Amino acid sequence: MDKHCEEALDRLFEYIDGELPDADVKELAEHLKKCPPCETEHRIAERIKQMVSRCPRETAPERLRERIFAIVAEARGSE
Repeated sequence: MDKHCEEALDRLFEYIDGELPDADVKELAEHLKKCPPCETEHRIAERIKQMVSRCPRETAPERLRERIFAIVAEARGSE
């Protein structure tokens, strides 16, 4: 895998999510047009995103959330 492919694949989800600057979008789109292996990874990543978006979303109970936040706050305090 060359440097361009590594960079493209590192930014693939940002590309799919529309989080890249326009210049980067253009550059990545051009790379995907010219690189079948990266385009395959792009299609797979889009499919994964579609599947995940259909998963049910549940919210953790408030008591559990409070415990998690307390543990995180305590861990940060001991750094």
